[in-house]
Amino acid sequence: MRQQPLTVQYNNQFKIISYDPLLVYVRGRLTEQQVVHCLVTRHALTLLYQLQPNARLALYGHYNRRNQFIITKFMVGRPVQTLAS
Repeated sequence: MRQQPLTVQYNNQFKIISYDPLLVYVRGRLTEQQVVHCLVTRHALTLLYQLQPNARLALYGHYNRRNQFIITKFMVGRPVQTLAS
């Protein structure tokens, strides 16, 4: 399990997969063509509370066998639209 950092743009889509334990699916974009499928269990409610449309996410975690990025740490930045204006 090799930990690595990622910086993605939140794709305005999330889904609660499981409530006990809480498991949340979040979709992000590295580039216009490359989509990253992320799962978060630790502090998932905090992530959902902080997410805003088109926000930038700094993620730290690893990929599982299904090529999903498992988030162990995260930081939510300002939305891309706010930075541009």
